[in-house]
Amino acid sequence: MTPKRFWVGDSMSGYLRIANALCLGLFLTCRPSLTAALEDPEGGPYDERVKFIDYNAAEVVKLVGHYGYSTHIQLSSAESVQQIAIGDDAAWQVAPVNNHIFLKPKALDAQTNMTVLTDRRTYNFELSANWAGGGAKPEPSNMYFQINFRYPKEEADEAIRKAEKVELQAALKTPPPPVPHNWNYWVQGSDEVSPVQAFDDGRFTYLAFHNNREMPAVYLEHEDGSESLVNSHVEGDTLVVHRVAPVLVLRKGSAVAGIFNKSFDPNGFSNPTGTTSPDLKRVIKEENR
Repeated sequence: MTPKRFWVGDSMSGYLRIANALCLGLFLTCRPSLTAALEDPEGGPYDERVKFIDYNAAEVVKLVGHYGYSTHIQLSSAESVQQIAIGDDAAWQVAPVNNHIFLKPKALDAQTNMTVLTDRRTYNFELSANWAGGGAKPEPSNMYFQINFRYPKEEADEAIRKAEKVELQAALKTPPPPVPHNWNYWVQGSDEVSPVQAFDDGRFTYLAFHNNREMPAVYLEHEDGSESLVNSHVEGDTLVVHRVAPVLVLRKGSAVAGIFNKSFDPNGFSNPTGTTSPDLKRVIKEENR
């Protein structure tokens, strides 16, 4: 059977208009309200007249001044006021100082708006003014003595940066365990100063001893048979010698032992990161000119 095709004629137009009207009504009902309320700073824990508000570039902040009193706006200490625009500049006295703004209403009808531009942010205010009927007492009072802006996102980002810096410093102070590069070491001499294990990572030589063993001094043996003291430090039961050499001599009193590197590479071992850790890379930064 051939499929039947349905055509919408005049008899269906009424139903379509009803359906369209219902859809439009549903759309208008579900649309979010575009009317935004002013953001009223909240009173501080010690004095209601000292107020606080979180910065949001998309919000307008309410500021109520009082005749005969000034209001202090405190922005981030990391920014400085560059320009202030007031809708009715004859109605308010404005004095910016670095990251501070001092406002005082002058005209009886002082309702207007104010935009503040700093070197980092933009702030929008709705200004209005009243007479201080109840005086300047702390309670009850709707006085705006001071508005302090807080920056939770920036503070969170700064906390993350500080945590990462602490973690990096800890990583630099505590390098990861060495990665053995060469195990082909032999020992000859007194058991009293002979290590139980030896290897190098291409930069340092690691000599492991039994627990509580007093560590010997380490000397580098030269081709002419002379010796020179080599820098070293102790990590647990391991003596870390600050170089890799074909022959090292260990001495403690009359006890002597020789450590022979049978796979010594005179060309050395490359260190691509430039640091003591394979997870950290040294980067040279160019100064701005």
